[in-house]
Amino acid sequence: MLSQEFMVLYFLTLFFQRTLFMHRFKCPSCQAESISIKDKFRLGWWLTTRCGQCEARVAAFPWTLMLLFFLHTWNVIWWFGLYHFEGGGQYLLYMGIGWVLIELINLFFMPLCSLRRKTES
Repeated sequence: MLSQEFMVLYFLTLFFQRTLFMHRFKCPSCQAESISIKDKFRLGWWLTTRCGQCEARVAAFPWTLMLLFFLHTWNVIWWFGLYHFEGGGQYLLYMGIGWVLIELINLFFMPLCSLRRKTES
């Protein structure tokens, strides 16, 4: 007989596989759900990707991406400063939690934009 903890872990694993890892995001050009979570994560680091349906170049909206990078910088400076001056190790844990929350904001709330085609000169 399987233990109760194993069953809970099994269902949590299934939940995350089906909701988080299989989640697709809409392309801003053709509105098809063709951008994977891996590509969306890469977009949060100033990279671009292509839509699988219409081959449009897609990037994260730069103004909100700039705000997100400011939050990352503030998170590191604030919590590492408290760790350095106060000496408590819990501040590094808070920094890690803040980093994960900012990355979740990046994944699920960052608007995308399609880039114009390069013009031939």
